[in-house]
This record gives sequence, structure tokens and C-alpha cells, in this order.
Amino acid sequence: MNHNHLYDITEVCNMLGTTSRTLRFYEEKGIIQSTTIGISSRRQYTEEQVSLIKNVLVLRSLGLSIKAIAKLQNQGTDLKTAVLSKRAEIYASIESRIHEINLLNEALSAIESGNDIFDRDWKHAPAAGSEEIEIAKACTDAILNSNTDMLYRYISPRLAEYMPKDVYQTVRKDTLYPLGAFVALDKTVVDEGCRNRIYDLVKFTNLGLKITYVFYGGKIDGLWLGYYDTNARGLP
Repeated sequence: MNHNHLYDITEVCNMLGTTSRTLRFYEEKGIIQSTTIGISSRRQYTEEQVSLIKNVLVLRSLGLSIKAIAKLQNQGTDLKTAVLSKRAEIYASIESRIHEINLLNEALSAIESGNDIFDRDWKHAPAAGSEEIEIAKACTDAILNSNTDMLYRYISPRLAEYMPKDVYQTVRKDTLYPLGAFVALDKTVVDEGCRNRIYDLVKFTNLGLKITYVFYGGKIDGLWLGYYDTNARGLP
């Protein structure tokens, strides 16, 4: 960039792959600024202003809200704290959706068994016992060692239909890629709020792998691969 050059809004949009509408919106919200010369109302930008726009676009791509970005700029909020906060927000939304999926699975199980979900309390699946814990451990070993056939011995027909082997293998590869080297099996935990859900936590050098199993009728009817902070206390 030329340090003495003012960049027209169209020029900035082409450079950064954004739109003039987006830039105007960000300016209205006070997280970027533009420069006007003379009587022209045409927005132009200095090199410093373009750099700020780049930063804002990166933060927006990470999912940070306008409010969070404004706090970073105006209140000196730590960048790491803002990113961790957004990650925690996403984790919470995932857990909420998993809970909803669990309820839907329980309802489907009741319906497929010929039961009327309007006439009975179907929202409490049997708690996972020692057998399910051993199955979870065996499946974690299968996931870590890419033994797909072993894993699918314990998966319910419904989950196998929703998650074909080729789909699972792609998800597994993408999830395990950033973990680093295997360190150790951390712990196996039964969810106190949803007793048919089991977490296996596995430590790697870069991240922790959190495997979530949901059991129905002795089979795995829900399976999610995610991450956790190996330095955090308690269940992630």
C-alpha cells in the first residue's frame, strides 16, 4: 500500500472481498472509520483505516459480534478472552442442541416401540451402567486406532443410517488432525444431568479430544467428536 494514498470504498471492497454496504454498516456501528475530503461524501480510507477494516473482518469471520469487537477497541478487552468467550458460547449452544437431539431420539424410540409419548413420561432414558462404560472405552480405542468396523458394531442402526461410515471417517480425520500427538486417556464421565450420556476425554499435545456417546437400548445412538481444554478444571 502507498502510505500517502487514500483508498476509495470500491477499491477497499475489491481488496478485502467485502461490500460497501458492509463497510457502511460497520461505520454506523462505530467499529471502523472513513475519511472524506472536501465537499465529496464519497468514503475513502487511509492505510491505517484499511488495516483496521482487515482486523474487523477477521474477527467477524471468527463469529465475534459487533458489540464484542467494540469492546475490544474501546474498553481494552483482551483478544484471547474475547475468543475464549465466543468459543464457550458456541460450546454452550452445541450442548443445548445435543440435549434437544437426545429428547428427539427418546421420542423416536418411544414411538417406534409403539408407545404414546403424550401418555407417558418418555424423557428419561435408562442410565448408562458399567456395560455402557466399557463399550464407550472400546469405541474410544476404535476411534483412536481408526478401527471403523469395531466402532460400528456398537452403533445403533438408526445412527449408522444417519452417519454412514464414509461420513464418519471424514469427520474423524478432520477432528483428529489438529490434536497433535497422543498423550493419554484422561477420564470417562457419566453426565449427571443426562445419565445415558458418557464422555471420554483423551489428552493430546495440542488439544483434548472430547468424545460424547449417547446410549439407548445398549447401543450408541448419538456420537459427537469435539475438543476440550486440557488445563481446565472439571468437565469441559
